[in-house]
Amino acid sequence: MSPLPTRPNLPAQVVAERFQLHLPSLPHWIEAGAEFLRQKAVLCGACGESRSGKLLVAMHEALANAVIHGNLEISSQLKEEGDDAFARALAQRSADAGFNERMVEIDVDYDGQRCQWTITDEGKGFDVEKVLARCLSDDPEVLLASGRGILMMRSFLDEVRFEKEGRRLVMTMTRESGQERRRKPRLHRKESLRIVPMRADGSADWEASYAAVARNFSAEGVGVFQEKLIHTDRILIGLDVGGSLVYIPAQVRHCKSVGGDIFELGCSFVADPTATDPNEEADSQELPRVHEAVEAILRANPEVPPDDRRAEPRVVYNERVEIAPISGGPAVVGFGRDLSKGGMALVTSAALPLERAIVALRQNEGPPLRIHSRIVRCDKIQNNFYDVGIRFRTLADQRN
Repeated sequence: MSPLPTRPNLPAQVVAERFQLHLPSLPHWIEAGAEFLRQKAVLCGACGESRSGKLLVAMHEALANAVIHGNLEISSQLKEEGDDAFARALAQRSADAGFNERMVEIDVDYDGQRCQWTITDEGKGFDVEKVLARCLSDDPEVLLASGRGILMMRSFLDEVRFEKEGRRLVMTMTRESGQERRRKPRLHRKESLRIVPMRADGSADWEASYAAVARNFSAEGVGVFQEKLIHTDRILIGLDVGGSLVYIPAQVRHCKSVGGDIFELGCSFVADPTATDPNEEADSQELPRVHEAVEAILRANPEVPPDDRRAEPRVVYNERVEIAPISGGPAVVGFGRDLSKGGMALVTSAALPLERAIVALRQNEGPPLRIHSRIVRCDKIQNNFYDVGIRFRTLADQRN
């Protein structure tokens, strides 16, 4: 009996690829642009799947710097004045045609062994030597957000350099040899998660739970990005299914820093959350049921399109907005970017789940206008800042 044919490895056959991309200076294009560049790098063979997560983080930092600090000319020092100052400035500048019509030009050149990304903005540039000196500082007060971003890019890529007084960033990655070995295929998918640490006695420490973001899923586990170190090897992972959280026990296989305040967890799903032996395998009869549940979650949650198409004309709207999730919890404050009859875009300093919410809009006279809405997009701009897209549904009862 002849062996079954293997699937052709087409990325390994790509000998060269070159293209140019122009991105507008709008916050919700940052995450979509970074993911597009990651996918292109994987498809042409410039980057393996196992390394693509780090490439995605580096691309996000690079594009965020080009859009926010370059073309929109927003200083990181505003973060020191409180979340409202930076979020308000970001909402205002991204709604100003004098800034948001500036383009970020991306040139990609892959020769079969080395991929180079050249990212150029239309801003004023910056003191490259001064910022790079901060990257070498051991003082956390000196290492600003821009410095941490550069550190991550330099740790994930083979070469990072600035040209044209900081307006141009050149990043290089050399292709790795060898093939990836994965027991199960992974789906690269960003989802908001809830992580609950498990105590030594097997009970869940609900008060210590915190938010995280999934990097990828497989039938056996999940990769997670979070902003804190974890000190337990057993956790519960909360996944959104139909508006409610479903918790799945998991074992932490690794926890490592990927730069700055970001840590990566590699987690394997298990059937018995009270097992104390880290090497103990889950019951072979129970594990397939966990796998089926996770695969059902993946099928039930299609990705939200990255672009925000509206049938109604938009107007600039930079007012303070309150968003109260229907599921409960405190209201989140944001600042509007634009507004139409059908919905709005705004900047917040907290991530919002993709669910129903009540949005309160300030009016010229009388109490705020309260609208039943649905959050359809929440894209990370930088640490602790998000670009949110909201679709209006019906008017809520108005309060005096």
